Amino acid sequence: MHDPIMTTDPHTGEQIELNRLAQRYQLPKGTVYSRHLAGKRGMDLIAHQKRGSVSDAVRERQEQEARASYIEQAKRSPLARPLNHIADAGKMIGGDQHV
Repeated sequence: MHDPIMTTDPHTGEQIELNRLAQRYQLPKGTVYSRHLAGKRGMDLIAHQKRGSVSDAVRERQEQEARASYIEQAKRSPLARPLNHIADAGKMIGGDQHV
């Protein structure tokens, strides 16, 4: 029988067996062992994976589409439209005022 693999619990700093660490954080033992063998330590060893998460490429495309949508909306806002005329100088603050 093999000696248990020991690691440090990233939350407590305590030395603990990998299978106990997996139990403590409700992770499959195989997941924790494979992460440990891959060189992961600390929080990377016990991080829960988000199910159904999107890849970085998909996330980047979604962000680009959102930015393009915001730009199109801004183009249609009243402040983005060119002025059809410039206010009469007499109506501007500080201009000639007739009393």
